[in-house]
Amino acid sequence: MKTLEQTARRMCGLDLHQRGFPLDEAESLADRFWPVVANEIRQGVTLVGEWPFTVEEINVLTAEYQALNPQ
Repeated sequence: MKTLEQTARRMCGLDLHQRGFPLDEAESLADRFWPVVANEIRQGVTLVGEWPFTVEEINVLTAEYQALNPQ
C-alpha cells in the first residue's frame, strides 16, 4: 500500500500541475486527493493490506478532484 500511495501522490501532483496549478499548490492538493488516483491505479490490482477508503469517501473525493480548477 505504501508504494501505491507514493505513486498516486506523485501522479496526482503532476496531473494537477499539468492542469495549471503551481507546483507547490499541486503537491499540497495531492495530499488530499491521492486516494482518487490510487483508486484508479488499483483497479484490477491485488493489494497487500486493506484498502482504507470507503466507496463513499472515494466518490466524494473524486467529485471534488474533477471539479478543481486553478485560480
